[in-house]
Amino acid sequence: MLEFSDANYQFFEPKPSRPIIALSRAANRHLVLPGKNHLIKDIQIEGDTRRVRDLKKTGHRILFVMNHPSHSDPQIVTELHRRMRMPSSFMAAYDVFLRSKRAAWCMQRLGHFSIDREGNDRKAMATAINILKEGKFALNIFPEGNVYLTNDRVTPFLDGTAFIALKAQKALENERVTVVPLSLKFTHLTTPRATLRSRMRTLGDDSGFTFDPDPDPVEAIMGLGTHLLAAHLRTHGYGNEISPTDRNVHRELDLLAHTIMADIEKELNLPPSVSDELISRIRKARSTIHSLRIKEDSDIESNTDLLRSTAQKTILALRIHGYLDPYLTANPTIDRFDETVEKLSEDFYSKAMPRTGPRRLIAKVHPPLDVSQYLSAADGKLKDAVSTLTRDMENRVQSGIDAINERNDAPGATPLEEVS
Repeated sequence: MLEFSDANYQFFEPKPSRPIIALSRAANRHLVLPGKNHLIKDIQIEGDTRRVRDLKKTGHRILFVMNHPSHSDPQIVTELHRRMRMPSSFMAAYDVFLRSKRAAWCMQRLGHFSIDREGNDRKAMATAINILKEGKFALNIFPEGNVYLTNDRVTPFLDGTAFIALKAQKALENERVTVVPLSLKFTHLTTPRATLRSRMRTLGDDSGFTFDPDPDPVEAIMGLGTHLLAAHLRTHGYGNEISPTDRNVHRELDLLAHTIMADIEKELNLPPSVSDELISRIRKARSTIHSLRIKEDSDIESNTDLLRSTAQKTILALRIHGYLDPYLTANPTIDRFDETVEKLSEDFYSKAMPRTGPRRLIAKVHPPLDVSQYLSAADGKLKDAVSTLTRDMENRVQSGIDAINERNDAPGATPLEEVS
């Protein structure tokens, strides 16, 4: 969910236990993935997994990078690695470890460790680099940083993942660090129109929105979405009217998001950065707010209300950013319709939503990227190598999703207009 963690940062180091890892992987395969929170009924893997295993056996340090389209991603990757017979460690947001002592204990025994994704977490970075240097476990990182619930569109990768890979490669003399991009595509095995309609009706009732008697699905979701967004805007003092039928609605939303970001940067005393991508400005604001909110400082305490308001506006800008692309209207399939309803529901209820129907996961394993070659091509200049590696990782993941979609014959790929 697109929220801040206000809890003081605490680092949780990995404490892997192979018996617990084996037991957890079995439970994940037979109980968790098919269960109601995920409803994964079929998993298909494309690509040369044998080559990845062989590289690991010959001493390559393996870093898996993948898109983060759903809350099922860690469980899916865990099952993929079980099939590949490869132990691996996840970097996960620290607030996940803070949910309960039992959860933290289990995650650490599974070899996972925490990161403050809003800040400059040196402990997490050092731990990630050491995992790659030691080579006992593969490392898993989601470079998007958040679950964005847009399976067909990759949000720009953060460059911290490439930095970790390159720093580890620099520290190794004879061994290679290898990045393996993964494309994850979830698709429905049914057309859950009734369940989706029910969820939309409930969301409409709870938010005070009235649907037309027999609405077109896309028009209905656009109307509901603009209604919910307008309510958020009014809460923060923005009285903009948004019409779901306006052809320029996405352009208007883009202008609005930039206006909100300008206000946020002013409140945070950040220099205007209108030349940067919107998502970069949002991430910088989130990092600044987070660092201020977790400081125990009397001056900061006196500005608690202002920081809370600014944080909420930053999340608002991030939500608007998620709707800037005509994601649903450009290709109104069952899968995209489900994701859009789920996204609106999460934004309104601030919690993950149950699945609407059984799904298939298609994972594409891409040819490995040799990190040492990126260092050589950049003459050892880390900054240049980071940008190039980040771009290539993102492009490969996106191209894999596009390729899967071109031949996806599951019911989830069916256009809404063809579903009775």
